[in-house]
Amino acid sequence: MTGPRRGGFTLLEVLVALGVLAIGATAAFSLLVAAASAGRRAEHQVHAALIADTVLSDLKGDTSLDLDLSSYPRASAVLAERHARAPRGTPPPPEPSPETRFLEHDAVWDVYPDYRYDVAITPLPGPVPDQPWEFLVEVDVRWSDQGQRRSASFSAVLFRNLSHVDNPRPRATRRQ
Repeated sequence: MTGPRRGGFTLLEVLVALGVLAIGATAAFSLLVAAASAGRRAEHQVHAALIADTVLSDLKGDTSLDLDLSSYPRASAVLAERHARAPRGTPPPPEPSPETRFLEHDAVWDVYPDYRYDVAITPLPGPVPDQPWEFLVEVDVRWSDQGQRRSASFSAVLFRNLSHVDNPRPRATRRQ
């Protein structure tokens, strides 16, 4: 006759429990890695948006927007030079408007030294020739994340504040 069974786990039960624990730990670790990656991506996007917002706010501060764009380099020339330095096989950038100029090129903001940005401005045609009332401002922010180049593009249309000379009040006319 055999004696009473002792309470405890068999080797098979312990191996099954360790297998379930390993699968759960692997799933939890992969979720942790994915969350950290998403957080890093979100942090980069927020920094890029802050840089773009600051640049656009600075341009909005110049309420007149009477910029002499002729002193700034044409976007087509800057983009062609950048493409010439790019690795072979890189597709050429789209051709910008002939009026597009770079206000800032490969600029770095002291607060975020790992980010570079470009600011391009395009005067939009208005009712008065050679005196645009609107400007398309494009901010392209670039950074490197885990050895890969990333970028975010932002754009806004800024309006020049018009004076009473530019936009006189309409005169009342009599109807007969």
